[in-house]
Amino acid sequence: MLALAVDSLLAWALVVVLLLSFTERGLRLPVPVIAIRGYDCTEVEQAPDWLEQALGQIGAYSLRHCATTLFGLPNGHELRVILSDTRQGALRTSRRFVVPVDAALRVVPARPWIDLLPLALLGLASALFTAFGWSTPGKRLLGLRLQPVGTPRPIRREILRLGPLLILGSAPLWPGLGAIVTWGPGAVLAAMAAIALALTWYYLWPFAHWTGQSRHDRLSGTRVIAAKAAPVPPPAGP
Repeated sequence: MLALAVDSLLAWALVVVLLLSFTERGLRLPVPVIAIRGYDCTEVEQAPDWLEQALGQIGAYSLRHCATTLFGLPNGHELRVILSDTRQGALRTSRRFVVPVDAALRVVPARPWIDLLPLALLGLASALFTAFGWSTPGKRLLGLRLQPVGTPRPIRREILRLGPLLILGSAPLWPGLGAIVTWGPGAVLAAMAAIALALTWYYLWPFAHWTGQSRHDRLSGTRVIAAKAAPVPPPAGP
């Protein structure tokens, strides 16, 4: 798992380098699980026309135009909208939301697929390394390598290894995902718990009785061994 974390970090860094020049055009950088974000916000006195058209008579509000950073790198802009309710004589916040915008307060489309690019790049690169018999940087750093067991299938291995994560990462793109919220908080928590248990069984349980093979290794003809270990002979034929 540590080798996967190292390889994932390298894939994320490469994607960031490739996309960094496009952040001023509204493109956002992929956000890792652990991230350090920064915001430089200024007050906006007048709501943009598109916001007034979308909300109608919005009443009392405050707007902040924020330049965002990710690990100190520029990561586009966002408009923070805070709507207030004054019907009971006191100013109270009734709603808050954030809209991705550019430097000129124009709306930019959300691109949730951006966060999937590091995983996709990681899968392609790992399959290529495996096909040529190379160790990925993460495995090389930890002194590990893949040993073929039977006929190795690099592409199948990456689909089985990263496919569940790609499916979960693409959840914002699912058309019917919003309907789950209508089931109530209990159903949502139950679904999240089921997903967590499934991922634990799939990824972590093999380490409880480690034989050198995760589930994706068993199904793709590979085994993880120490880099200096003697090759494991292939199984004898019938």
